[in-house]
Amino acid sequence: MTRVLITGISGFIGGHLREHLSDGGLQVYGYDLQPFGEKVFVGDILDEMTLFHALEESSPDVVIHLAGVIKSNNSEMYYRSNLFGTLHLLDAIIRTEKRPRVIIASSSAVYGLIKDPHPITERSNLHPMTEYGISKVAQEMAALRYHYTSGLPVTIVRMFNLLGPGQSPNLACSAFAYQIARAEQNAQTEIVTGNLDAKRDFVDVRDAVHAFKLIAEKGGAGQAYNVCSGRAVTIQSCLDVMMSLAHKRVSVRMDMSRVQQDDVPVQVGSFQKLYKSTGWHPEISLKQSLSDLLDDWRERVKVELK
Repeated sequence: MTRVLITGISGFIGGHLREHLSDGGLQVYGYDLQPFGEKVFVGDILDEMTLFHALEESSPDVVIHLAGVIKSNNSEMYYRSNLFGTLHLLDAIIRTEKRPRVIIASSSAVYGLIKDPHPITERSNLHPMTEYGISKVAQEMAALRYHYTSGLPVTIVRMFNLLGPGQSPNLACSAFAYQIARAEQNAQTEIVTGNLDAKRDFVDVRDAVHAFKLIAEKGGAGQAYNVCSGRAVTIQSCLDVMMSLAHKRVSVRMDMSRVQQDDVPVQVGSFQKLYKSTGWHPEISLKQSLSDLLDDWRERVKVELK
């Protein structure tokens, strides 16, 4: 593996992955809706001709497909981006002469509500509870069809809840960090939250991108791998950690409009399959992830409030 093309390279995961792979001496190319430094092709994930041009020019050994929609008020967008965007990418790959390994970034949302008390494995049934989760199941099934019918070496990566510097404030822990950072600058006086009782399996984005690299090198085609920590913690406990790191005391208020009606109460995964295949295991602690996320927001808020 010497040449990698990352779709969605300007995103949270994409930026970290680009840095990680570049530091490892690989030639990293990107495909995104917006310019993001050198070696990045600009285009829509639904534009098969532009995708084909990017693939021909970059001639990657590995394609890591991160582009997609995580949150939208328009249900159709999940399927247009996550499903049909993936189909356009894979069709463009089939048109090229190369057969690069393709890593599809999926999500623990495909598992949805699982009542088994044991950690979720890749053999667990898929019970998506959200439009996003359903779109990711469809994405996985469509991508694996190319493996079975065209021999394209496709691998699925199911990421659990990520944390780390650069994360969007649309996700709970990052939203808390953003609000704390603003409160420290006297820009607001309280932290507004949704449901704090849900338990989630958090993994640092820097551990996750290392998992992508190992999966690209050692993972099996046609396989799915969980990227997770193997333990569940409440959203409340994450907030408590960040509040203990805050430079000033702030109040907390729950906003019922932020409570998701289709929220899964508990989700925890097993990374044993990934460990056995690649030796990967999480290295960055939850406290370190939250601390780094908060420090990152402190710097971003300073710029925002100038």
